[in-house]
Amino acid sequence: MRYALLFLLIFQSILCHAQMQIGKVLVNGKPHSISGDSIQLKPGDRDLIVEFRPASGDSVYYRYQLQGVDPVWIESEYPVSRYAQLEAGNYVFHIQSFERNKKQFESQIRIAKEKGFWDQWWFFPSIAVYIVVLIGVSIYLFMLYDFRQKLRMQQVRNRIAADLHDEVGSNLNSIAIFVEVLRKKAPPEMLPVLEKIITNSKESVALMQDTVWTINPKNDNIQKLFDRMESFASGMLSSREIGFDFKVETDLGQVNFTMDQRKSVYLIFKEAINNVVKHAEASMVKVRVSRSKDVIQIGIEDDGKGFDMSEERDGNGLFNFKERALEAGIELLIESESGKGTRLKTQIAV
Repeated sequence: MRYALLFLLIFQSILCHAQMQIGKVLVNGKPHSISGDSIQLKPGDRDLIVEFRPASGDSVYYRYQLQGVDPVWIESEYPVSRYAQLEAGNYVFHIQSFERNKKQFESQIRIAKEKGFWDQWWFFPSIAVYIVVLIGVSIYLFMLYDFRQKLRMQQVRNRIAADLHDEVGSNLNSIAIFVEVLRKKAPPEMLPVLEKIITNSKESVALMQDTVWTINPKNDNIQKLFDRMESFASGMLSSREIGFDFKVETDLGQVNFTMDQRKSVYLIFKEAINNVVKHAEASMVKVRVSRSKDVIQIGIEDDGKGFDMSEERDGNGLFNFKERALEAGIELLIESESGKGTRLKTQIAV
């Protein structure tokens, strides 16, 4: 009797092993080879289906668990399990069969999945380094492109400045000379017209010289701009015996204007000085350059007769001021009263 019972237990163990063998394994929907009681997966293998040969009997059901993935045992009517997006690592898969709540058989297999290079510890640091290098190279290429564009623009500006100075300047000077010769032989009734031509020619030459100076890349310096402004005003005012005080009351450092700003600032300043000479009847002109954060302020003040700003005035002086300031994005403020002089203030964002 004892031997018969032992034989029965051995027979049941053998039967369990036979009936709980793996039926087939599918990886990514395709049959996969099995090595003994283990399954080897590659880094790209994501979808795993394991199917066991079913146990015989009535009312049979199964429980399975993949250690490290399934927190609890999963109950099923079929000896099949599926795992999608399985991460790299080593796992042990357990499966049990039951009949009428009594465990019949139990089996296990080992599943090992290799790590892909994207699962290695060095992968994300390498990506970070690659991104940093890529950003660095992009910045370098952009700066190189920007530098070449600026160099090309400087070459264009040099050529335009040279052409204006050599060709246009020569033609305007020639017109003035020819008109001077013509004036000596012209009848009296033609003299006012010739004088007007000579005046316009000289003004055009002066304007052309100012434009050439602005375009020339050698003058892309705010200090050179203020030096030219001081030189122009000093010459104009001293010829009329008008006192002049020009002071830069701030450290300009690396501050600079764009070409348009430099041109507009100079022309506004030049127009203001010309107005003082022609109309103000002033004895003193003060110019102050200051800075408030990212704004450069240029103030021009005279002690002349001033004017009533509420009255309509002939000429384009005030209109030209505002038009030039608007084009270059410069804030302009003009204050004047009869008998109390005139104050003009420009603010340039840098």
